[in-house]
Amino acid sequence: MLKLIDVVSGYTDVDIIKGVSIEVGKDEIVTIIGPNGSGKSTLMKTIFGLVKLRSGKIMFRDKDISRLRTDRIVQAGMGYVPQERNVFPSLTVLENLEMGAFIQRDRFEEGLEEVFTIFPELKNKRTQKVGTMSGGEQKMVAVGRALILMPALLLLDEPSSGLSPKLRDVLFNKIVEINELGTSLLVVEQNAKMALSVSHRGYVLETGKKRFEGEAKRLLENEEVKRLYLGG
Repeated sequence: MLKLIDVVSGYTDVDIIKGVSIEVGKDEIVTIIGPNGSGKSTLMKTIFGLVKLRSGKIMFRDKDISRLRTDRIVQAGMGYVPQERNVFPSLTVLENLEMGAFIQRDRFEEGLEEVFTIFPELKNKRTQKVGTMSGGEQKMVAVGRALILMPALLLLDEPSSGLSPKLRDVLFNKIVEINELGTSLLVVEQNAKMALSVSHRGYVLETGKKRFEGEAKRLLENEEVKRLYLGG
């Protein structure tokens, strides 16, 4: 589904990502964990064409997307939910979802049905302005907008950020549901234990380099990973 080969990227003249290689298989949930400043969000933005790739290669569905514009990456079947500024607060739920389909409007109705299946809470609030909604509801809108074109791969950057423990549990259950409906996911998450518990595989990023990788269950059991990144 997705394969990164020796990816290097960054801002100005500084390399943040330093030769990272990762993979996401079909129907997988893969989580990237690591300390703040390790480059996790920069890596997601690089995959989605928002940060320029300096060297290496990004393959998606057997095609080289290393130099594609972001709109072309979306058309190729990838969605992305950034950690911040991921909704239009002055627009309604329905208008936010419509924005997710602006490049392929003919797929909106079909995608809307799927989004309302995953997030039935949004159906009855489709005319409500998103800025008046709770943080958890806004997160659902953000994820729903990225799902409206029914992507093959969804990138989620810190999906549980700012959510209460109860809403966090709800969101991760939704992530599993999205995966079961046929979408692969690459997740960056500070709540490492929770994210790995619903994932198939995981990677640990530190100072822009891959330090650990493996099945999620084995990473949860790895003593060094637990000590350094999972709070013991």
